[in-house]
Amino acid sequence: MSIREEGGYDREDSYRSNPNRPRHRALEVTVGERGVEGAIRLFKKLVQRDGILRDLKRHSRYEKPGDRRRRKKREAARRLRKQESRARARGEVTE
Repeated sequence: MSIREEGGYDREDSYRSNPNRPRHRALEVTVGERGVEGAIRLFKKLVQRDGILRDLKRHSRYEKPGDRRRRKKREAARRLRKQESRARARGEVTE
């Protein structure tokens, strides 16, 4: 869903292409009936799923371009292995 600004451009599209945009969306948890402890548990789960702490740790030090490429390859291989193992668990045939 995109929101039109007064200038006539899609805010969502410009958000994706802007390199200075925040890396993560704003997290918001309402306390409601679950209480403060439940809201904190939910917040921790959202932070972990979004990968905020992982990014903070990774950006705490400079990463050389070669190291970054190696890390990206390693992460892509891990995602592929995980996807293939899940497909095997469901009984799907992978190449």
